Amino acid sequence: MISALVVVLGMGVQAPARDGIDYASYYAQGITFAEFLSNARALADEWRETYTQATIDEQSLTRARALKGHWQLLIVADDSCHDSLNTVPYLAKLSEAVPDAISIRVVSSAVAPTVKDAHQTPDGRAATPTIVVLNERGEVKGVFIERPAALRQYIDEHGAGKYPHEIRDLRQQWYESDRGRHAVSEVLDIIEGS
Repeated sequence: MISALVVVLGMGVQAPARDGIDYASYYAQGITFAEFLSNARALADEWRETYTQATIDEQSLTRARALKGHWQLLIVADDSCHDSLNTVPYLAKLSEAVPDAISIRVVSSAVAPTVKDAHQTPDGRAATPTIVVLNERGEVKGVFIERPAALRQYIDEHGAGKYPHEIRDLRQQWYESDRGRHAVSEVLDIIEGS
């Protein structure tokens, strides 16, 4: 398991920002995943299929059931984003499995560009999904940005010299094999690091 320190400082997750953004307000504006799913137009069939087939491994469920307090995931995601498609349905399934511990709300990047812009990828891009973990008081605990660190490392190791479409194929193959496991684990690492 990746240590909480590595996750917070790693490529996929960022330490809490002191940026003056009212994350709790954005969370309150968000919609449930069920609403997001019913509103999806781009990649709609893929969203429904991924969500229907999504499961959470027993280790992650055990970790989630042991959480103290209630955690809110503010998810900035767009239905056209493949990284969101391969991450958000698993977090939705996780929150459904432990609703007393984790809840989620989704906002589009058009609604929350400030949130996305405040937490950029290591190469300086604003990206979706941007997943802000909030405690019961609405304070930022940490942020998961775009992709799991394990996927970034995999692309670094296997993507050198490849064309963009080949890298997209590598990324999708990794996601299909991983089935949300690393993203869920990294979000739980943020929460457990409290």
